[in-house]
Formats: sequence, structure tokens, C-alpha cells
Amino acid sequence: MVSFRTAVRSAVFSGLVFSSTVFSLSTISPRQPSQPIVIPDITNAVKEFFSVVGSTRDAKVFEAPVRQEGIKLYIATDGDFDHGRPGNGGIRLLDYQSDGHAIDDAIRLAEGMTRKHDMFRTGFSGAKLVANTNIALDRVKRKQLMEDIAQALEVLAGSVYTGCDLNTCDIDMDYLTEATKEQYVLAGRDSAVDTNVATAASVIGSILGLIESHKDEDGGLAISDLTFTVQGCGKVGSTVAKELVRLGAKKVQTCDIRESTADIEGCTPIKDWANTPTDFLVPCANSLAITEDIATNFPEGIRFCTGATNSPFAEEAKEIFAERGVFHVPESISSAGAILADSVEWYDLDLYQTVEPTLMYGWIRNLSQNKARTMVELAEKVSKRMAGVVPEVVPPRKGDPIGKSFPEWIEQNTKKTETLIVGGGMAGCSTAFALGEKNVKSILVERGSSLAPPTASSNGDSRMYRKMYSDEFFSKMQATALQRWNDVEEKSGETLLQKNGLLFYGEDTGETVEGSVLGAKKTMENLNLEHTFFETGDSIADEYPALKGCKGMPYSGVYEADAGHIKASKACNAMANIAKEVCDIHLDTKIVSLDVKDEKVTATTVDGLTIKADNVVIAAGPWTNSVLESAGLPKLNVKVWEIQWGHYRVKKSVASSIPQAFHFRKGQCEVDGGLYYVFPASATESPKSSKDVDNDDEYTYVKVGVDFPSGGDMEGMDTFNYAGSEKVLELMDGWVAEHLPDVEERVESYTHPYTMTEDSYFVMDKVADKVAVFSGGSGRAFKFGPLIGDCMAALVTGNQPPLDLERFSASRDGVTTGKVASDKEPELALA
Repeated sequence: MVSFRTAVRSAVFSGLVFSSTVFSLSTISPRQPSQPIVIPDITNAVKEFFSVVGSTRDAKVFEAPVRQEGIKLYIATDGDFDHGRPGNGGIRLLDYQSDGHAIDDAIRLAEGMTRKHDMFRTGFSGAKLVANTNIALDRVKRKQLMEDIAQALEVLAGSVYTGCDLNTCDIDMDYLTEATKEQYVLAGRDSAVDTNVATAASVIGSILGLIESHKDEDGGLAISDLTFTVQGCGKVGSTVAKELVRLGAKKVQTCDIRESTADIEGCTPIKDWANTPTDFLVPCANSLAITEDIATNFPEGIRFCTGATNSPFAEEAKEIFAERGVFHVPESISSAGAILADSVEWYDLDLYQTVEPTLMYGWIRNLSQNKARTMVELAEKVSKRMAGVVPEVVPPRKGDPIGKSFPEWIEQNTKKTETLIVGGGMAGCSTAFALGEKNVKSILVERGSSLAPPTASSNGDSRMYRKMYSDEFFSKMQATALQRWNDVEEKSGETLLQKNGLLFYGEDTGETVEGSVLGAKKTMENLNLEHTFFETGDSIADEYPALKGCKGMPYSGVYEADAGHIKASKACNAMANIAKEVCDIHLDTKIVSLDVKDEKVTATTVDGLTIKADNVVIAAGPWTNSVLESAGLPKLNVKVWEIQWGHYRVKKSVASSIPQAFHFRKGQCEVDGGLYYVFPASATESPKSSKDVDNDDEYTYVKVGVDFPSGGDMEGMDTFNYAGSEKVLELMDGWVAEHLPDVEERVESYTHPYTMTEDSYFVMDKVADKVAVFSGGSGRAFKFGPLIGDCMAALVTGNQPPLDLERFSASRDGVTTGKVASDKEPELALA
């Protein structure tokens, strides 16, 4: 026999219409149905079971019996179900001032739910279940209460569906689902979709819609221009705050009555949200928090207000904000995420239970963003008109429910390509370049806001290139790579490499990750490469007067005149730009799932985009293992080093004798790895903090850095510290004072993540049939850029690579961990 839930779903989505009073439910024949589905008449059962305790307009409130003393259960429904729309709203537990307050709140919330459902035509009308708990929440017998609610829902026979709300949780829904025999509950059970994240997605969408609608022809407003205050940092508010940080908000202030919950990474906790200036107020706490007094006296400068709170305004507060020029998107749009998810769960349960969550969140965000933007456009950017245009964005009730559009949206937001490239640093951009030369179509996704973003290792003004290696293999590899760099320069029309020579000097340290002075000398001799050898520290200081620290030291040195530097960020952009005809680039795009099966690769991004490809190149730097985990593939044994460098002020007269150099010395302390480098002024861009340096006749800047880790956690990016280590900065400053005493103060510093293998060789190999990986650049990879791209392209196209990749194998000792994060919880990244 067909279940009641199935019957009702079939009735609603085939156009069957209910005809009823509040107390009865019967069927009207649809357009020529072959066999009308009969919905039971519940009139007598409702009269016998419930007491009607309140009514306003179309809303009615029923009191249902409960067994525990100190609790009263009210079920509010808004409307007579005369359009085939079951009531839908969550269960909230709250200690109200009185039963009257609870009843009034139930009505207000049910009416608000109707506005949400109508706003998107979910297929539901509004309802709300309110338990007035005049006892402590920890004394509530939750299983018993859910059983009582189940009995009430059974009497209502599918005319009301419910789920989580304030002070209810998944455990409660488990009790309720069991008690109802898996009927009448829409709470995201048996699905990876998190309804809290879904609600946060609609908040973010509304925020983005407001911002987007205020852009002008010059670009205008951006999220990076705005300060946000998130009031309420529960499950929804905290997710919103984290997402605003990810999207690049200028500042995110957080406030909660539980101060500890406002302590969110990247955010600034505040204690008094109502008196702290902000551009954008995001209410995610209890209703009616924005009073007339708060709206009147809120600090100047506020421009927008929208959030997850149902009924955030008390009395005339909304009108006061509007008069002050504050744009408000109603919660029927901004807080609709959960009911939009409900619509999909109701319409297509199988899809709901199997869909990648970020697709759901992306769809929700897109819907709310479009609604918010349309409201502002209809209001002609006049805040006082916003409330008046709400009816214009509400669709007619007749028509397909919004949940039915979700599969179509997924299809529209699916892109197909030959190769997916994950990562927009040197390896990713060079792969795009190499594939582009072969006319292979690709999609490149980069989680940062630009190619070679400042959060990763390929960013910056300079990377060394050199043939001066202790290992002849890399010297020969550099020679081949330089030919390919010449191709990049010719095709881009840009000068990316600059010859300025390179000096290796220092003590006999033995071999390091960068080789050694004597090892480099031997290779240069064996390969008959032009070089100059300095036998003493004094001879080095004589040649380079700025290196006064070499005087009297037991140093030797070797100089390669043909070495130089590569303009790192510029080079990445040049390679990607050459490939733009066949490479689709997506910035601010994070891969959250990667599925490799049936000879295809399917990736899902945090924004809800689905990418289908024939193969994938993972070149995600320090995030490589997280991408491998999402694909269920073994992690690589790579460490993430915090590599630090800075800009130092120096007189131009001194800078002229500062070479590009690598200094090898024995460490002075436990942290000191002994490897220091300097780039000349000609290879150093002006620091962000400098003013008019190009017109400064006296001063310029040099770049100084270290090639050893700071001592922080090296297992991944979760605890990566972009501030770096003060101890390492002290060592850098001390090195400058000792070896370049005429160089002046450090003006800024940076920390970048480098992935390192145990043997300092890259990982450049296939790790599965359709999956190639580049990782473990070990601080030496950039100089080989286009050649690495050729190798990665060969791995996925099946062509012969331009060099022997055996030493870069992913299966060599010390590289593959064999660990698969099968127990990793699914990431609830917000679209």
C-alpha cells in the first residue's frame, strides 16, 4: 500500500488541490486523474485531540496534550490548506513569559514561515511548533516530548511537516522520526546536507545580492570594502561569519551572549553590537532584538541589514532603519535556506539524501542572491522603497515548487572539460600552458582571489633560476627549462626572466636542500659551465663591498653569471593568459569533493559548481592532501614549512654592490637552519608600505629570506601561521646586521607555505588512473615552471614526458603514506 507521505507528495506535485477547513481535509479531483488519491478526513480527530487556543487572520493555534508537567505544546498553522500546501515549520523549545506570549510567537512565526514558503513557492504553507518550557531545558524529557509531538502529527495526517528550530537538534529529530515511523519530519536526516549551513547559505546570498546591486560602472562596492557585525554566533551565525572571512570581508565583528562562541578565527569579537560601528549588520540571534531605540541610535555609517533571525525588528524599528538609508532584505529571503532544502527533500527524497551538500548550498545562495538583487533594482536603490517591492518578487502560488528546479540548476551549473587543474600556482598555470599548446581544453580552479595568490608559495616578485646545483640532474633540467621559459616570453610578449648572476658562499656545511658551495663548484666544473670561484671570505668582500660580513671568515664562494631571477606572480599569469583560449579559469573556487570513477572525474566546488573532466591534475600546493582526501586517495608524505622573508631599506649606493646570493652557514641556534638568501634591488618590487619609492633618489629595497622552517606545525594548513616566527625574524635581522651591515631596517615581512619531501625531490606522477599530482616543490621547483607543465601534461595525455620522471615517483620510499581519510567527516563548506 502507498504510504501516506508518498500519497500526499504525489498529490501536491501532480497538481492535486486540497479543499478543507482548518478542521478537515479532503480531495478535489485533479485534471482528469486516472485514479484520484484519497486523503483521509481528519475533522473529528482534530476536534477530539486539540484545543484551539488562538487565532489571528488566517492563522490558528492548537494546543496538543503532553505528558510532562511544565511544558505546553502549541501547533500554529497559517491558512486552510486550500492550495495543496502542507504546513511546514520547525519545533522550538523556549521559556516564554506566559502562555499568551508563546501563542503570539507561534502565530507570528507561522505567518513568517508562510512568507518564506510563498517567497520561493516551496509547495508548503507556514506552520510552527512551539513548546513553552517553564522548566530548565536540561530537565525536558526529550524522547517523551518527541513522542507526544509524533502523536499530534499523526492526528494531523500529513497536513503539517516539521524539523529542527531553536533548542532542538538532530537527536530530537531521531526520536521524532522513530516515533512517526519516518513520516512528517523534514530535518535533513540521512543526508550530508546541514540545514544550518543551508540557512547560512541564504544569508550569504542575500548579503552578496545587496552588495552586487550597489556596484556601479567602475565596479564600486566590494565585500572587501565592508565591515560586518554578525549578531549571534550559533550554528548559523558562526557559519556566516566564517564564510564572510573566506569571501574577503574587510572586517567581521562577532557578538554573542555566550562570549566564547564569538571567538571565531579571522573575526573580531565585540561585546556591544548595538553601539559598535559597522557597514553591514547581520542578525542571527533571537527575534525582535533590533528595537526602535537601537535603530534610532545605531552608529552612523550602517548601510545594510539582513540575516538569519526571524522577525529581527521590534515595532517600528525597520521603518526607522529604512529612513536612515539602511537596505534590508526580509528574512523570507535571507533565512529561507532550510525551507528550500525541505522543498527538495519533499520533492525528491533520493536526490536529497545523495546530493553533494555544496550543490544544495550553491543553489540556495544563488536563489537568495537573485531575489535580494532584484529587490534593490525594483526599489531603484532607495531603501525606503524596499518593503514596498516585496510583493513583486513573490511568485504566484500556482506552479511547480522550487524544489523541482534543483536538478535543472545542477545541470546548468555543470561544466565539462578534458582536464581539470586544481591549483593556480606555478605548477597549475604551467600545466594549463602546456595543455593549451596541444589545444587540450582545461578548467583551472584556484581557491585564492588571484593566480599565484599571496596565501600560497608561487606569489611574489622573484624566484631564482640557476644551473648551479650539486646534483647534475637539476643543472641539466634547468637548461631545458630555460628554453621553455623563452617560449613563454615569446608567446606572452613579456620579459619574465632577468639575468643578474648568483653567488653561493659560506662555510663547508655539507649538502643541504639547496646543495652546497663545493658541490655546486664540482657540478659547474663537470658540465663545463662558466663560473667564478672565490677561495676566501676576503676575496668575496672585495668583489662585493656590501658583503662586509665575509671579511676574515673561512668562506669560499662560486658565482654563476648566467643565473638570475624570475618574476614569479607575473610568470604564472603569463602562462595562464597564453592558454586562455582553451583554459577556463575560476578564482575564489575551492574543491570540496572529487570523485574518480567510471573513467570520469567529477569535482564539486564550494560555490556549487560541478566540473566533469576526463582527468585531473592536482597542483594544490599545501592543500594537496586535502584534495586527495576528498577523492579517497592516499595522502602524500609532505611537510608544510613556514618560509619567511622580508623587505629591507637600503641606500642605492649600497644596493649596487649587493648580489643575488645564497649564504650557507652552520646554525647559530636550534631554530637556525643556516640558509639565508638575498635578492638585489633590481629583483625586488617596492614594498606595499613604501611611498613613492620609485622617485626616491637615495633609497631602495632588497629582499632577504631564510630557507628553513620556523618550527611551527608542519602537518598541513589547519594551523599554518602567516605571521611567522618572531625568532626567525630576529635571526634574519641579525644576519643582515652581520653580513650586510649597511642595509637598514626591515619594513615588512611575509610567510609562505612550502611543501617539502623527505628527499627534496618533487612528486610528479600519476596516483590513480585519471589523477596526476605535482607536490613537494621543496623550494626549488619554480625555476623549472614550463618544463614541469610539460611533464604534467604528458602524464594526463599519455604522451612521452620530456624527462625521466622516475626520481619524482609518488610510490618511492618516504612519499606515499598509504593513509586514506575514510573516516573524515564531510566538509560543510558554505557556497
